[in-house]
Amino acid sequence: MNKVNTNPTKPLLYPITPAPDALSFQTIVLNFITKLPESHRNNTILTIINHDCSKASIFIPCKEAIDSEGIAKLYMQHIIPHYASAKPNPAA
Repeated sequence: MNKVNTNPTKPLLYPITPAPDALSFQTIVLNFITKLPESHRNNTILTIINHDCSKASIFIPCKEAIDSEGIAKLYMQHIIPHYASAKPNPAA
């Protein structure tokens, strides 16, 4: 009863399956790298990863106290202008 379990059970993984006809940055993963030394008034890095198409990664400096509105603004500034594609042709 008091022995340490040396073979703990691991939780199951549920991978995100890519859509066959996915567009760039249609499925993304957001992560934060926090507790960094302050540089240019920023102490956190927001990472945005394109999950389906290319696995491209974008690293955006920000503050640790950022809220959802701030994340949306950063996304609009850094992702939309560069990676937004035209709407797919419905006739195709």
